Amino acid sequence: MSRSLAAELEELLLVPAYSSRWAHASIAAHRSLSFPLQLAGQARRRTISTGAGTFEILELGREKLTAVIGDRLFGPLPTARQEARRLALSPAALKETDADLVIAEVHRWMASRFRRDGWLIVPRSVRWHGDLTTVPPAAPSKSLQANLAKLRKQNFSLVQANSQDDWQEFYTTMVEPQAKARHGSAAWVASYPFLRKVAEKGTLHFIVENGVRVAGLCTIPHGDTLWFPLMGVRHGDPGLLQRGASVAAIALPIEWARRRNYRFIDLGRTGSFVNDGLQRYKRKWGFVPVPDPLSLVTAVWIGSAEARTMFTREPVLVETDTGLETYAGEVG
Repeated sequence: MSRSLAAELEELLLVPAYSSRWAHASIAAHRSLSFPLQLAGQARRRTISTGAGTFEILELGREKLTAVIGDRLFGPLPTARQEARRLALSPAALKETDADLVIAEVHRWMASRFRRDGWLIVPRSVRWHGDLTTVPPAAPSKSLQANLAKLRKQNFSLVQANSQDDWQEFYTTMVEPQAKARHGSAAWVASYPFLRKVAEKGTLHFIVENGVRVAGLCTIPHGDTLWFPLMGVRHGDPGLLQRGASVAAIALPIEWARRRNYRFIDLGRTGSFVNDGLQRYKRKWGFVPVPDPLSLVTAVWIGSAEARTMFTREPVLVETDTGLETYAGEVG
């Protein structure tokens, strides 16, 4: 199974996992399909020199998953030295006294074993949930106050649409261009089966300014929760972002959900590092992070005090037995 095929399988399970009564079956299917891929992984070693010293990093598993942690902590990484494949089953077998960090892709069924042995379990993504009684907060931050004040000065309105052409316009002129403007070549390009499923179950909302559709968002209901899976601003236009189109694409659907007696909003995913800009943006609206059951995870062993201090600069959300906690390093 290639990585691209694995991604396609995950996309097929996203909608049922987050918005159907068959969520547990979809999550179980995802974990069962991924288990053979995560029994073993390619090992890589890097030596990184920074102003704080020299660090030895051992990675195990898919580089796109493991390298993001080292890159966040240390900046651009040097080329890795390839080593033999290793099993990813035993935390004791992967500990190395000469490594400052061991970063290993592990299967979720193995995660508790690593956590009990003192490893951090770092998810690739977390989800953001909000209670509509506290979103947005009664005492918003100065930044959110400014955003909402800007919104009140604009002539934005919310309209719904549902034709095939409407969905095509939404994705090709809003979602995909904004994703590429923000993430470049690393932007997620959704598959046609995923988009078709979203259109089947979802409601499409356009933000309209002076008769022109300038932004959009789609929502999918699940009980008393409304999931916001996709949003975008037309052509990723910085001018529209500056005028508050992206703020309207959250604020107006939140009000729409409140009028229809929904209780909770699922605002989708971000990465796990706390200083991520999208995390900060969702926090200021009053959303809180919760575990993402479809997220891949890495187990991180910290082998030196110097490596621990790197997390004081770049705190990360880690999965515990009871939910998520912020790990911000340990000095000494």
